[in-house]
Amino acid sequence: MKIKTKISFKEYQKLLFYLAYKRTILRVILGVALALIIWILGYNFHFLPVPKPQIYQYITLVLILVAQPMVIYLTIRRSYKSSNNLREKLEIEFMHSQIKINGESFYTEIEWKNIFKIDEEANWILFYVNSLSAIIVPKKAFHGTQLEELKKIILTIPKVPVNLKP
Repeated sequence: MKIKTKISFKEYQKLLFYLAYKRTILRVILGVALALIIWILGYNFHFLPVPKPQIYQYITLVLILVAQPMVIYLTIRRSYKSSNNLREKLEIEFMHSQIKINGESFYTEIEWKNIFKIDEEANWILFYVNSLSAIIVPKKAFHGTQLEELKKIILTIPKVPVNLKP
């Protein structure tokens, strides 16, 4: 089965922000930001008996709500701009033994046994080649029953952790 796809920067950015903020540690950090907001508002509007927030609380809040997303955004942007593979039109062929990826400037074949894990998200299927890198395939690239066919192939792969949605 062959599909053709191209990933825009906006799609890539949305996916990576989702993956970043899906992690427990970033959710904990956002919880800290929420607690700081409640503390600051509680003090300033006198609805909580809390001590006066110091400059450190404000700095921490700015770092969590402004600096952190900006660093994530700049990292995503640099990654997208520096990777020809991400910006190219791709033709991906899923076979029972391997994945073949043909871009404008590259061609690669990956055997299923070399895939680290496979995750399905709401709009994407991610084929991780290691714990940090993945082949990202938008679900919108599949037509008709292609997605179901791919899932059947994936479920036959031995020793690869698979997280598919029902």
